[in-house]
Amino acid sequence: RSHVGSDPNSVRPFFPSEARAGAAAAMRASLPLALLVALPLACSPSQVDCGGHHAPTCADCPQGHGEGWCNGECRWRRGRCVGVEDSGSAQSEDVDSSGPAFAVPPDTRPRGCPAGYDPAVGDMRVSIIIPWLKEKWAHMKGTMEALLQYTPEALVEEVIFVSDGNPDAREKALKAMSPKVKVIELPERQGLIRAKMRGVAAASAPILVFMEAHCIVNRMWLEPLLDRIREEPKALVMPALDIIPQEDWGRYFKTPPILWRYEWNMNLITSNPGTIRDGPDVYTSPGTSGGIFAMKKDWFEQLELFDTGMSEWGGDHFELTMKVWRCGGRIEIAPCSRIGHLFRDPEHRPYDVEVNTVVANYKLLANVWLKDHLDYFYRMKPESVSMPLPDMEERLRKHDSLNCKNMSWYLSNVDPEMLYEMDKLCHPYIRGPDQCHGKLAPGRFTITDASLMPRDEYVRQRRAADARLQAERQAERQARGRADEL
Repeated sequence: RSHVGSDPNSVRPFFPSEARAGAAAAMRASLPLALLVALPLACSPSQVDCGGHHAPTCADCPQGHGEGWCNGECRWRRGRCVGVEDSGSAQSEDVDSSGPAFAVPPDTRPRGCPAGYDPAVGDMRVSIIIPWLKEKWAHMKGTMEALLQYTPEALVEEVIFVSDGNPDAREKALKAMSPKVKVIELPERQGLIRAKMRGVAAASAPILVFMEAHCIVNRMWLEPLLDRIREEPKALVMPALDIIPQEDWGRYFKTPPILWRYEWNMNLITSNPGTIRDGPDVYTSPGTSGGIFAMKKDWFEQLELFDTGMSEWGGDHFELTMKVWRCGGRIEIAPCSRIGHLFRDPEHRPYDVEVNTVVANYKLLANVWLKDHLDYFYRMKPESVSMPLPDMEERLRKHDSLNCKNMSWYLSNVDPEMLYEMDKLCHPYIRGPDQCHGKLAPGRFTITDASLMPRDEYVRQRRAADARLQAERQAERQARGRADEL
C-alpha cells in the first residue's frame, strides 16, 4: 500500500491501460486521414506487433526467447504466446502494479454509527473469499486496494481468490499486494457456486466473508458485520450495498435502505415499503443477494451449503435464503457496513450466463424448498415445467435432516409481501388466466403496479410477524437454558 498516502482523500482513480487507450484515441482524432490509415502498423498488415519486433503470428514472437519476447498485441499464457483476443477479452489489459486502482469513496454511513465496537470483535478472524471470472484487472486491483485500506489487518486470516477457469489466475500480481493472499486456480470453468465451495474448503478462519472482485469496501466495513455475528451466531449479515455505475468504476453513490426478497419466479428484487429509515440499526431482510455477506463457517457447513449439483451460476442466493431463515437463522443488513458494488446488466457482464441453466437450477431448488407451493413457481416460470430433474432423493433427505420450517412459515413470518402477492400473480408474456392486465410494477415481473401491497397493510402484517418471530426466539432461548441446566 506504499502508494496510498496518509491522506486517503488524495487517492484518485488511475487506470494505466485505459489512460493509454484514451490517449491513443485522442491522437488518432487529431491526425489527417492519410496518417490515420497508416498508423496501426508500420509493417505488413499480415504480421503482428510482438512489442519491439514483428512476426507472422503471436506464436512466432518468442523465437526461442520465451515470455520476454511476447508483448505488444500478444500475451504469454500458460507457456505459450497467444493473441490478446485469445487470452480472455476481460483480461487483455496489463497487470499494472503502479498507481492506486480505486477512488476513495464518500463516507456513506448513516448518522449514529459507532466510532468503535466491542473489544471482543478484535479477537475474531475472517477468511475473505473472492471467486472471479474474466474480471478486469483494474476491478480486482481496486477491490484488493480498498480491502487493504479499510480493513484491520488483525481481523483477516486470508484473502482467497478463486480463479474460475481463467487463462491467467494473476497469482503473482495478487500475492504481491499482500502476504495474506491465497490463489486457487481452477483449470476449467466450474461455475460460481462450485468456485465458492472451493474457497470455503480452503478457508481456515471461523468466519467467512464472501466478496466479489468488483467492489470497493468503505470505512469500518468489517467491524459491524463481526459485531452482529458475535451477538447472533446464526445470522447471515450483509453490508448495505452502495452503487458503482457499470460505466464508471471511479464513481460511488449511496443507496437508500432496501430489503432483498424474491418474486415467485425466484427473481431477486429489492423493496422498501416505506418502513426502513436511514439509520444505524441492523434490520432483517427476507432474502440475500448471495454475493457479499459474512457468516460463521460452522453454521455455513451445518446448513450443507451449497448444493454443488446446481450448474455454473444462479440459485445460490435462494438456497442461502431458504436454509438460513427456515433452518434456525436469520438474514440481516448492517447499514453501518458499506460496500460499493459494480452493478452490471447482462451486456456489461464479462462472461455469458446460460439462461436455461439458471432456470434449471431454480427448478431444482423449487422442488426442494417450494414443495407445497410448486404451482405458483411453475405458473410464473412455465418454461421450467418440461425441464428434466436430477435424482432428488439425496437432496430431499438432506433437507429433511435439517428439520427446517416450511414455506408457509416463511411467508407468514419473514416475507409478508410474497404472501400478499400469491393471489395477484401474473405473467406478462403468456395468454390465459395468468396474463397480466395493466402495467407491471417497476422492477417487477410477476405483479402489476395496481397489485402492490399497500403500505398500511404491510406495516400491520410486518408488526404481527415480528411479534411472532420474537416470541419464537424467546421460547428457543428458554428451551436452550433449560437444556443447559440439565
